[in-house]
Amino acid sequence: MTTSTHHISKTNLKFYEVTQRAYWVGFAGHGLAIPMFYGLGLMEMVWFNVFYSVPAFFVALKLNSVGRHNLAFVFAFLELLFHQVATTYFTGWAFGAHYWLIYLAGLAFFNPHWKSSVQFTLLGIVVSAYIFSYFVLQEGIYQFDGDLVKWVKIQNAITTVIVLTLLIKYFASSTYNAEQKLIAEKAITEGQNQQLLQQQESLTKEQEKTSRMLAKIEGLFGQQVSQEIAQEMIQSESEIDSKTYDVSVMFLDIRDFTLFADSREPVEVAKFQNMVFGELIEIVKRHNGVVLQILGDGIMAVFGAPVVNSSHAQHAVSAGHEMVDRIKSLGEAGAIPKIKIGIGLNSGKVLAGNVGNESRKFYSLTGTNVIIAARIEQLNKTYQSQFLISEAVLKRLTEPLSTHEPLGEIPLKGIEKPVPIYKLA
Repeated sequence: MTTSTHHISKTNLKFYEVTQRAYWVGFAGHGLAIPMFYGLGLMEMVWFNVFYSVPAFFVALKLNSVGRHNLAFVFAFLELLFHQVATTYFTGWAFGAHYWLIYLAGLAFFNPHWKSSVQFTLLGIVVSAYIFSYFVLQEGIYQFDGDLVKWVKIQNAITTVIVLTLLIKYFASSTYNAEQKLIAEKAITEGQNQQLLQQQESLTKEQEKTSRMLAKIEGLFGQQVSQEIAQEMIQSESEIDSKTYDVSVMFLDIRDFTLFADSREPVEVAKFQNMVFGELIEIVKRHNGVVLQILGDGIMAVFGAPVVNSSHAQHAVSAGHEMVDRIKSLGEAGAIPKIKIGIGLNSGKVLAGNVGNESRKFYSLTGTNVIIAARIEQLNKTYQSQFLISEAVLKRLTEPLSTHEPLGEIPLKGIEKPVPIYKLA
């Protein structure tokens, strides 16, 4: 008879398979004991086996097959306990039925699902039954031939030894298998750790590669690209091809730079340029802009390309205000001569991308809106201002300006229509 085990959990499958075989042995063995007891004339034990022992193991088989492992084990355990006490009661101590209580003590610890308190309680019951049988059941109800008693006694002893040996083998095998499983799992874990180390090494190499790519991109833009923008360009895996962007273009000029340079030594001029441009470049980078060109007396920057930024106008205006304030504070601190700058800012569509060949490329902007930004910067001389923007910039701002002065619609050289201009500083 085969029984499906699909409903038996994996954790209980081993216990189920072992106990199910044991219950079959118990069922068959007690069935065979019926004619044996009949031959001995022990009709009480015949009826005991017919109405208790065999049915108990049959119930244990059924309960075990439906996943009621603990209850099945209780039925089998109690049957063995009562069976040996009853047999000793009728046959006496010399018959050897009490030997079966010895391996029953081992079975008290066979069920792994029981707590230690339950297992030791069962052990106590078995030991108590053994002591009771020794002191109370020495003389049985029936008397048997001496040779028969010796034969049955040795048979019970051998059976007990065999069962105990099988129990020890079972526990030893379980321990060994568990140890081997732990060793295998350790080997797997070590392998996984090795894979993690290799992945870490690969990740480190990728990070180094990313750093090198960042350095290349910084070189492409004259080392003026912010780390944030360069990182986003790498992560997007996008080529810097020429395409249309909505951006804010900034032109900045240092007023009277030629006069300043002619009246000072080249070393002093270079120191001045490094100080001023170093500060201006950092401000552009902090506001997500890119410095495209550094001229002797000014810079050209863009906000919103090559990485799209919907807040480019706000970032550009914030950068312009910070530039004016920083140049003023440097002059007041005596770090540089007191100078003024002129900033022109315009927003709109431009064509942006790499220009050049494989050996030399630079990022360039073309379009009417670039020319408008350059013309607005030149108007600072006319209006004695430092920061002028177009109405296109004003319309794109996400935060209101604290102060701004409209200068009206101003004609610009090379531009067909006059452009509304606003003075910020």
